[in-house]
Amino acid sequence: MSGYYDEILSEIREAMAEGRYSDAEYMVRRELGMPYIPAEAEAQLQQLKKDLAYALSENKAPRGEEASEDLLAKLNSDKPHVQLAAADSLADRNLRSCTDAIREWLGNKPQPEAAALIVEAIAEQEIAEEFTLKRDGLEYTFWGDAVVPVMKSGGFLRTMQLLEECYAKEPSTFQLARMILVHKAYLYLPLSYEEYEAESLAEEVEAEISGLMDASEKRK
Repeated sequence: MSGYYDEILSEIREAMAEGRYSDAEYMVRRELGMPYIPAEAEAQLQQLKKDLAYALSENKAPRGEEASEDLLAKLNSDKPHVQLAAADSLADRNLRSCTDAIREWLGNKPQPEAAALIVEAIAEQEIAEEFTLKRDGLEYTFWGDAVVPVMKSGGFLRTMQLLEECYAKEPSTFQLARMILVHKAYLYLPLSYEEYEAESLAEEVEAEISGLMDASEKRK
C-alpha cells in the first residue's frame, strides 16, 4: 500500500481518537469517492466507515453544528483534509456574513478542492462581491454572482451527455467518468467550460479512464 494511504489512514484514526468525528467522516467519504482505490486501502476505509457509524450511533460523537468562526479558522489549517472538511460544512451556510474572511483565505493559496467548494457556494448564493483566487501561481478575479455553478454549466452538461452516450452499456465506468468530470469542473472554477469545449473535455476524461484501467491491469 502506498505511503499516501498509510498517511491518510493514520490521520483518520488520529481524528477518531481525538473525537474529531466530522473530520474523520469527511476524509473517509472523500477517499471512498476516489476513482481508484487499492484493495487493501479500500478494505480499511470501509472498516473505518463502520467504526464511525457505530461511534455516532452510540452517541460518542455528538454532531452539534460547529460555529462558523471555528470553521473559518480551520480553513487556514496547514492540513488539506481539515480545510476540505471546513469548506464542505461552510458551503451549506449563508456566506454573506463572512465574505471578508473568505476573500482573505482565497487570496492566500488555499487547498484547491476546498477553494472549489467555496467558490461554487459563492456562485450558488449569487454573492455580488469581488473575490480573487490564487492558484498555481495565477490570480483569478471574479464577481460571485457572475460565476456559473458547475451543475448549470453548458459545457459540463454537454460533456456529461457525451460520456453517458459513450458508456451507455458500462454504468460503472460512466459513474467513474462522472466523478472525474465533476472533479475537473470544480477545479476549473471560477471559470466554466463552454459547450464547444465538450468534445475535447470528454476525450480527456476517456483518456484518464483508459489510463486508470491500464494501471489497474498492471497491478493484477
